[in-house]
Amino acid sequence: MDMTSLNTNILTGIAISALKKAYVECSDKAAKDSIVTAFKAVIQLHHDFGRQHAPDMISDSDCEYDPSEYCAAV
Repeated sequence: MDMTSLNTNILTGIAISALKKAYVECSDKAAKDSIVTAFKAVIQLHHDFGRQHAPDMISDSDCEYDPSEYCAAV
């Protein structure tokens, strides 16, 4: 894994953690919907970036990952 991929993984993790915390602490439905949208965008961006820069490092389980399933669980 190169430094760009490592930095991307770290930043994605930070963004996801912040979004999860915001979702849990938020009581407004419209804001929660926005948080879910942002979460999906971060995951999609991370997935697309990974496919572009390291296509052989993306597993089959990543290809089938649906961020909405996580959001529904939250």
